[in-house]
Amino acid sequence: MIASAQEFGAAVPPLMPPLPPPADPADSRMTLADIMTAQVATVPADYSVHWALTLMRGQRISALVVVDADRPVGIFTERNAVRFASYHRDAEVVPVSEAMRSPPITAPIDMGVHEAFQLVNRHGVRHLIVTDQAGRLAGIISEADFISHLATADLLAAKDVGAVMTNGAVGLPEDALIRDAVRLMADQHLGCVVVERHDHPVGMLTERDLVRLGDEGIDFVTTTLSRVMSHPVHTVSAAESLPTAIRRMEEAQTRRLVVVDDSGATAGIVTRHDIVKVLRN
Repeated sequence: MIASAQEFGAAVPPLMPPLPPPADPADSRMTLADIMTAQVATVPADYSVHWALTLMRGQRISALVVVDADRPVGIFTERNAVRFASYHRDAEVVPVSEAMRSPPITAPIDMGVHEAFQLVNRHGVRHLIVTDQAGRLAGIISEADFISHLATADLLAAKDVGAVMTNGAVGLPEDALIRDAVRLMADQHLGCVVVERHDHPVGMLTERDLVRLGDEGIDFVTTTLSRVMSHPVHTVSAAESLPTAIRRMEEAQTRRLVVVDDSGATAGIVTRHDIVKVLRN
């Protein structure tokens, strides 16, 4: 089955309610120019998916902007890489234009940060492309940027991990195939699956792992999760605070933690995206 670029770029439904107006007048003057990352990795639309995966892996980034004459025409993210992998297509020959999201969600460089956050919520995306007055690429903003500039210690401290985590994390045994994990991640729009032994987490397969494995040309049909999973697993209990979870993510350089119960069994997942949702409540 061959999927169209439109299928690969299908939007995820909005996950967060509208953000209330900022309490601090100074916050309302902050624009995307103040928080964006100006150094953006880009590729032309005719580059292969394999080259895109190689670039993402080499720079340890979660998204590439696809450009035409300095203007953004699409975005290729780790989530798009998962969907691509689920169709078993040849990454060496398929152009990134057939796997990217197009058109991308963009915002002008002078847009206010709170307005931009509402835009991200409306479209259910995790990256926002910033353009200059002429429509040329100026930068990119991720969920981590919004956390850094919109979160407050009081807001986060009022919640614990159990209040925001996703219950019932999807787990697979160590002898499951990469193909099985890819199908689950693509069908259920998951960022990861937990690799388990007797209900206890021993590893994880994430979108970023799939970028790495796709770049290496690993056979998804015959290779088991035990051979390629990320480990050790970084965990947190449901009773711990969100600042604790954020600090642990930063220390481990990860976007997600496995939530475990008192026996060490998998209880759920907490991600950076879950923490972003707190900003909208």
